[in-house]
Amino acid sequence: MTGSSSLEALTSRVETLRTELAAFETRVSRISMARLAVFLGAAVAVGLGLAEPNALLFGVGAAGFLVFFALVAYHGRVDEAESLVRARLDVCLRHLKRLGGTFTEFKRDGALLLPADHAYAHDIDLVGPGSLFQWIDTTHTTRGERTLLKWLGGGANTDEIRERQEAVRELAELGAFRETLEAELARRAEKLKLDPSPFLEFVGHRALFLGNLPATALLFLLPVGTIGCLVGAMLRVVPPSAWVVFVVLQIVLYLALGGRAHHAFDLVAARRGYVDAFYRAFCAIETTSFTAPRLEALKRRFFVSGDAPSKHFRSLDTWAGLAEVRRQFPLNLVLNALLLWDFHVLLGLERWNARAGRGLESLFDALGELEALASLATLPALDPSATFPEIVTDKPTFEATGLAHPLLPAEARVANDLTVTGQGSVVVVTGSNMAGKSTLLRSVGLNIALGLAGGAVVATSLRLSPVRLRASMRAADSLQRGASYFHAELTKLKGVVVDADGEPAVFFLLDELLRGTNAQARHVGARSVVVHLARRGALGLVATHDVALAELGSAIPGTVTNVHFTDTVLNGEMTFDFRLREGVVKSSNALRLLELAGIEVQA
Repeated sequence: MTGSSSLEALTSRVETLRTELAAFETRVSRISMARLAVFLGAAVAVGLGLAEPNALLFGVGAAGFLVFFALVAYHGRVDEAESLVRARLDVCLRHLKRLGGTFTEFKRDGALLLPADHAYAHDIDLVGPGSLFQWIDTTHTTRGERTLLKWLGGGANTDEIRERQEAVRELAELGAFRETLEAELARRAEKLKLDPSPFLEFVGHRALFLGNLPATALLFLLPVGTIGCLVGAMLRVVPPSAWVVFVVLQIVLYLALGGRAHHAFDLVAARRGYVDAFYRAFCAIETTSFTAPRLEALKRRFFVSGDAPSKHFRSLDTWAGLAEVRRQFPLNLVLNALLLWDFHVLLGLERWNARAGRGLESLFDALGELEALASLATLPALDPSATFPEIVTDKPTFEATGLAHPLLPAEARVANDLTVTGQGSVVVVTGSNMAGKSTLLRSVGLNIALGLAGGAVVATSLRLSPVRLRASMRAADSLQRGASYFHAELTKLKGVVVDADGEPAVFFLLDELLRGTNAQARHVGARSVVVHLARRGALGLVATHDVALAELGSAIPGTVTNVHFTDTVLNGEMTFDFRLREGVVKSSNALRLLELAGIEVQA
């Protein structure tokens, strides 16, 4: 399968879903018209039946209202099905935007969820506008989002990486499941990602009735006494004041403890839409068979107390619906005065909590992991040329063939081969302005982040060992903080240098070191930084205009490799082929760029 066939398959899927959506919209419109017609007809028949009086007309009207309520229920099911088709369509349209390069429209880019001084995320465009995270993220829960960022921002050990790879490889083939999972969660996460924190807070809610026998007994005895006295008063068996006393007692009890019930309702019932989204996502998970050990283990974590998660959340949805009665005044007042309705609902929620509450933390963690794995599966699913790296452990290794930048459209990529292997190995990249040095470093960084997270990479092949990725490619010059560019870059470099000792080895990406100082100090300082890192067993790439850095081999015990990019000027036009070549660049295009801009350059 090629990238174009992926686009064709997605386009075909979009057209199919649009056809289904149009059919649902027509059906919904017809049901709405039928509901209105049946309601008006039933109302007229009942009215005439009462006015005549005519039992037949009244019976026809009553039957009409039954048909009306049946249509209401049917309308709800069709609306639900239409909503899911719309959500599926949105999922596919987002994939098309990924392939078309317009994914920067996506609202979330992860930049605020990682610290500004992260070791590499902001340097290599892992997060932020136009970032890898913005492209790859299909999560719709806060736990999924944070899990994905944690994996991309930190890597894992060899066994963990291999487990994730197997899971991601399987999920990449389960397109229908990934579409369903994302669509079900996305329907309720249009503005904010679904946050399970309220449910987990409810788990810690101290029970008011459960386990408290006197309070529970009172909860049942008072309504029985109230209804009994009310019936007795109607039959003139007991004085009317008797049931009034019971009503007053219940109102006092409600006023005293109702706040406790409402707090629990706020945590659960106010997010009833979340309950429905989780329930439907769990149904999709339960009905899908997995073979990868990591996916099978995750699926087992969804079962709480031996029961399927959908069963627990269907029950929770029922109780959450009953709790919503508190918003229906004066019905809520009457039900609480007679039956202590809210307290009975609270008791039901407490019983649910006792059955399922303890397993919610693990359940939501498992959902977050599954979403993160599904996000990593986005790349191999949409880009069949992506491959899974071979994870090796014998020595620090980065051996790539056909390496390319993951965020570039397939037709715009220029792939290169690159090897950085062994402690102290340094590749010095020289070349013209705009020729591709920084893009190469970011290609390496993003593919390392993907590979160590358990995902696929954009390369024909990649042998990769667990490393600690570090980068100094961007330094913020903040005058408000009183920090010069040079000081900001030193702070960034300090983080790279301090981490050089230890295991696994540091893999560094350094771009135009010490730009904020003079040429002589810059050369001496840059050389010192690279030598320091290499002597401590770190390995990596240095992109520079300073061709003198190519002579580092005499100062470093490891291996120094020189590669470069170049340009061509033809008919006054400067072009780049972005091909990596061996050796040191022979010329600079800075003066030629000035001349092409119409600036006279004096020797």
